Amino acid sequence: MSGMFEKTVSALCYEIARGHAGEGYAAPYNDVVRFVSGQFGRMPRFLAVPLRVATLLFGGASLLKGGLFHKLPPPRRRIQVERWTNSSLGPCRDLIRLYRSLTLLALYSRPVGRRL
Repeated sequence: MSGMFEKTVSALCYEIARGHAGEGYAAPYNDVVRFVSGQFGRMPRFLAVPLRVATLLFGGASLLKGGLFHKLPPPRRRIQVERWTNSSLGPCRDLIRLYRSLTLLALYSRPVGRRL
């Protein structure tokens, strides 16, 4: 399960960064993924465990419609992120808001020389 969590986090960070990366914030986003993943190691267990479960649910939510999130092509990933962003369920919206906030913080905090 840990592998699926890491792959989902990576795919989610890449999708969010790709959608917000303007000139100078190009891929690869491995540094962004490391930052976001590292934040889970800094969280208290009572927060990290439910967020890991929610991330795994997000990663498997598209299983009936084509596969796990990290295996979907970018246009399908974008659709799933948009659906969760606009979901009527607060926890779905909040999960995407958390990932978007962490991803953008890492992306826009890159040193000037790192912006390609």
